[in-house]
Amino acid sequence: MVLSGCRVDVLPLSASDSEFGSQFPGEVKMRHKHVIYGLVVVVGAIVLFVVYYLYLGSTAPTGQQALVRLNNSNIDSLKQSFNESADSVRVIMMLSPT
Repeated sequence: MVLSGCRVDVLPLSASDSEFGSQFPGEVKMRHKHVIYGLVVVVGAIVLFVVYYLYLGSTAPTGQQALVRLNNSNIDSLKQSFNESADSVRVIMMLSPT
């Protein structure tokens, strides 16, 4: 007996159809290889995007100052630049991946 939507179909089955992996008439088996390949492609695309975003996409557009990664050796120059530009608008944005 197959229930689908609002109708009920009764399909005749023989004893040989009761084995594991048998197919009903009109049944479509899902191909696991295609699903696995699709998942591999999606995961690969996500990994490539993350690598590009974190490591390759960190350049500034032309005409803009180069991006600076803060560390202990250059924090003093940031403080000095920030304090020297008191007449202009100053914005510091610190982003963290966590």
